[in-house]
Amino acid sequence: MKKLVFTLLAGAILLASSNLKAQNAGVNGFKFGIGVEGALPLSGLKASYDVGAGLTLRFSQGIAENFDATLTTGAIAFIPKDLANANLDTKAAIWIPIKAGGRYMFSENFYGMAEAGVTIAKTYLPSVSGGTVTSVSSTSFTYAPGVGAKFGGFDVGVRYEGLDGAGFMGLRLGYTF
Repeated sequence: MKKLVFTLLAGAILLASSNLKAQNAGVNGFKFGIGVEGALPLSGLKASYDVGAGLTLRFSQGIAENFDATLTTGAIAFIPKDLANANLDTKAAIWIPIKAGGRYMFSENFYGMAEAGVTIAKTYLPSVSGGTVTSVSSTSFTYAPGVGAKFGGFDVGVRYEGLDGAGFMGLRLGYTF
């Protein structure tokens, strides 16, 4: 799994440092964006977590007219349902996705996007007898299809992000520089 993470990071560095050119006048250059994330847990996550929130960074490189290669990473914290229970020392689960993919602009403002990669997750499980909290770290394959709209530098996107029987609906409000 370390090799996969290293390969994704090396690809991101190459994407960021390369000076890709195309014959098309519609190809834009390298761009960087930052976003605020909201997440609604589904399937396996729904039983343990109420909501999630986080920050993401997105890098994109135009490689053809209306198509950008993308790299997205960040951190999303999922708030456990037991947080209100004072008897449990529960903590938020932290997901760090590292995804590469593409974004196709259907029109000047609307796009479809698909990304895949890995998510490094750290969750905390309270012991049955109380007291000790066990932390569990894992790395899983992640996929994320979505749609969105861009207006100037502003970007609003909705996606499903899934991994190993768990997933969430995400809303990203971002700005591209």
